[in-house]
Amino acid sequence: MMYLKDLGFDEETIKNFKENIPELALGKLIEEQETITTNINYLKDLGVKNYVDAFVKFYNMFLMNPKLFEEIFSKYDRDDLIAKLEKNVAIMEYL
Repeated sequence: MMYLKDLGFDEETIKNFKENIPELALGKLIEEQETITTNINYLKDLGVKNYVDAFVKFYNMFLMNPKLFEEIFSKYDRDDLIAKLEKNVAIMEYL
């Protein structure tokens, strides 16, 4: 999971995250690091500053095919989406 550090996650966040998710999910997150990296970088490039919070809360979304992941976010106005995500990352559940 140290690939997350290269994406801007701090060690404490990674440690807490690993301790609080099921082992099966952890294996999948290690196995799918390329997909996860692509999806996190998409949010970062979009301008989402709280992408770490988004990942910690909705890590299973980041396992999606990157094309489908991008389609979820691209149908919204960029600035409006960023503002809403920064105000309440939980809206990702409803996108």
